[in-house]
Amino acid sequence: MANFNTHLNVAALLTGLSSASLVAAGHVDLNTAVWLWFLGTMGGLLPDIDSDNSTSLDTIFNLFSFAIILIIMRYIIDEDIGDLSFLKVIGIPVLTYVVMKYGLRTLFERLTIHRGSCHSLLFLVLCGLMTTQLIANVDGIDSNKADSLAWLSGGFVFLGGLIHLLLDEIYSVDLRNIRIKRSFGTALKLVDLDSKLLMLAMMIAVGILWNTTPEIQHTLDMLGDWSHFIWFSSASSSEYIELVMVNVLNMIVDKTGLI
Repeated sequence: MANFNTHLNVAALLTGLSSASLVAAGHVDLNTAVWLWFLGTMGGLLPDIDSDNSTSLDTIFNLFSFAIILIIMRYIIDEDIGDLSFLKVIGIPVLTYVVMKYGLRTLFERLTIHRGSCHSLLFLVLCGLMTTQLIANVDGIDSNKADSLAWLSGGFVFLGGLIHLLLDEIYSVDLRNIRIKRSFGTALKLVDLDSKLLMLAMMIAVGILWNTTPEIQHTLDMLGDWSHFIWFSSASSSEYIELVMVNVLNMIVDKTGLI
């Protein structure tokens, strides 16, 4: 199977090209494209969260914990700006990290096996729909763009995960000796029949999430229209790079509230 760096680099490359295409077609702005790129790259590592003590597991849970801490602290700062104590500012992030690392992660390791349910299309659909629901219910998003952003976010998580599974299957074929390795077929599968109870729970969760998802028709219509795709920008390369850097920095500031 492909190693960590291969999964990370290929997912970053392909989802980066995908998000850039959406910008060139006028479907999303640059800030949204960077966000989708991040989600797609993380999705490229997602199936390996069933690997105990793997680099992917450490990276994903650390990033996930960091994101949860930022969200919690952002809401606390917004609501209790005049009543922040040192203990609260330090204690809440530490407690959140401990719960994620030694609670949720430990539970996840015990419930899953490598190349089990997490290496299935059902798992990717579940993660994509969970992301869609989460983004759809975040306050502060333009209501005219909320549904499309939610579906694109979930779609990029699914895309990144699909790239991961395809890479694992490609690496299961030994082209030099022209043979199929024993691992072939264990990565890209519809469901994991060896864990029937977990599979049933995931199918029920997918059904519930699908029935409560936001409206999708506008997103499908948008993705079906590529008539405004721009291959070359009229701006110079230096102007374009400067624009990218400014937008990325502004997005980081907006999301983290550092300034």
